[in-house]
This record gives sequence, C-alpha cells and structure tokens, in this order.
Amino acid sequence: MNAVQLPVLNPPLKGFLRWAYTLSITSVHGETIPWYYSNFIQLSCTKKFLEDGSQYYIDFFRGKPNELNFNNPFLLTCSINYTIMNHLVLDEWPKFFANQIRSGYYCVVFLDESKLSTAACYQKEPFPHHLFLYGFDWDESFFHASMFDHTGVYRNLQIPFQEFQDAVRSMRDLLDENLTADHHTYLYKYEMHSPYPFDKKATIDQLRDYLNEETHLNRINYNFDDEEVFGLKVYDYLQMYFDAVKNKDSRLGVRNDMRHLHVLWEHKRVMSERIEYLVGEGIIPYDEELVEGCKNITTRARKLRDQYIRHEIREDQTMFEQLKLRFEQFQTEEPALLRRLITLLEG
Repeated sequence: MNAVQLPVLNPPLKGFLRWAYTLSITSVHGETIPWYYSNFIQLSCTKKFLEDGSQYYIDFFRGKPNELNFNNPFLLTCSINYTIMNHLVLDEWPKFFANQIRSGYYCVVFLDESKLSTAACYQKEPFPHHLFLYGFDWDESFFHASMFDHTGVYRNLQIPFQEFQDAVRSMRDLLDENLTADHHTYLYKYEMHSPYPFDKKATIDQLRDYLNEETHLNRINYNFDDEEVFGLKVYDYLQMYFDAVKNKDSRLGVRNDMRHLHVLWEHKRVMSERIEYLVGEGIIPYDEELVEGCKNITTRARKLRDQYIRHEIREDQTMFEQLKLRFEQFQTEEPALLRRLITLLEG
C-alpha cells in the first residue's frame, strides 16, 4: 500500500490539540459517544500566573496525566522519545511513521513546527509542538496531517516528507542543545472498549466537583491544591486575567486571550449538547428550563468570543465591561441549572 488514510472526523473540541487529536480518532466510532458525554464536564485553570509569570491556561479537566498520555480508554497508546529514535537516520523517519500508519496507528509526532510551511510560526522562532499524522502517500512523498494552519484554522492538510524531516532535524538540535524538553511522540490505535454505557455516577460526581470548585479525579497520584482551581472558581481567575490584560499588567506572561474564551464557549456548548443527548436517549426527561437555560449560556459565550475577536481588530475598552458582566452572569446562573441536571439524573 503506497497510500493510506486512517479514518478521522472533525473533532468536537479544538481549544487544545490534546483533545482535537484524540477525539478526531474516537469520534469516528459511534460507540464512544456515551463515554464522550460522560466526560468533559470539569474545567480547571492555572492559579499563579501573575505571581510567577507563567502562562494562563483554562481547559477541560479529566484528571492527570493529560489526554496524550494513556488517558483515553479507546486508544491503545505507545510512547517513544528521541533517545529511543536516535538510531534512525533522518531519511528513515518518513518510512518508520508510514509503516506505523500502515499498521493502523495514528502518529502524534513531537517536532519543530516552525519548519512546516503550513504553520503560523513558519520560519520564525523554534516552536516545539505535536503534529498529528493519519495517512501518507509514498509516491507523492507527503503525510496527511491535522493542525492549526497559518490562519489559525484547525484543518487537514499535507506535509511534504522533506519538511517533516527538517522539523525533526531541528527538534533534534534543540534537544541536543538543551533548549527544550522532549515531550515524546505517541502512537495510537483504536481498540473497541468493552461496552461503555452513559455513566450517570461519573457525570454526577463531576457536576458536583464543578459546583464545589474541587476535583476528586486521580487525586491518589497528584496534589492540586496550590497549582490549579476548578469548576465555578475559574471565573474569578478569568476575570483576574482579563483585568491584567486591560491594565497592561507587566506581570502577565504569554497572552492567548482568544483561546481562553474559545474553551469557555466549548465547555458551554458540550454541556448543552450533552443535555440534548440525555433527552434524546431517554436518560432524563425534557426540561425546558434546563435545555433553554444551557442553550442561552452557550449563545452568550459564543457571542462573547466573537466580540473579543472584533475587539482585537479594533480595540474597544467597553469589551472588558462585557467580559465582567458575562462571567458574573455565568457564575450566578450555572449552579441552579446544573443542580437541576443532577436531580434529573438521580431520577
């Protein structure tokens, strides 16, 4: 087989590639839908971004390690690093990954994305990053890949073998010079899990954690008390972040304003879609207040993100008043809706 493409779907979450890459694999398979809606409920964010100058993050939380690292029940995962791969001469890298794809493995390769002409960082500063490969054409010498392109849009595209090798070579150099850490390359094969019905208990537990601003996921291995906040508490830190942006606070590290608002919208959208799924499957009865309330929050979150896009093009200081208003509204409105959902699930 000189050309292979493994099946992928446009992923439902794109705020962070750890979700986009793995969900583009599992979303192909209808049997994973109950698992999907039993998850992606909790939010977390970084806490000390002004104290230590680190980058602020807000993201879905499913426990640690992160999703690339053996955290998806439907994916058989292999992890390799550059030390293991050093025996391969550079010209052998395309063949190695083509063979993995031929064997049914999706490949998430850690490399220097600044060497890829499709990337926004092309020919700029080095950008160590993971690239998702799901196919290849050996005769035409390219991989089928998914990534955020130079316009910031997540899409499927083609990466020439030569650019791929250049990105690997640059990554090797960065590691040799101790300019970055090796975040590993991952190989994934989809394997049908034992039947995974919608998990009411796991869903209720996560909803309560969100409301109580805490997490019980995988605490046996990790202590979160001083690094992250959870659930409704993230709104306080979102507000703190955007106050720092408004005031041009010199303590603020790398900015990524749009991603934060995009993840917030994805969180509301998934909750609204989850409720539609639960009603459609007969797991809960239709409840107009719950359905319409969550749809309304989702719409306002999307508009907030879109308004901020316009603000970044043409600065409007009233945007920060709108952000504060929406964060306060969401933080006030969500508890009643989510408690209503818990009551319906408990039936």
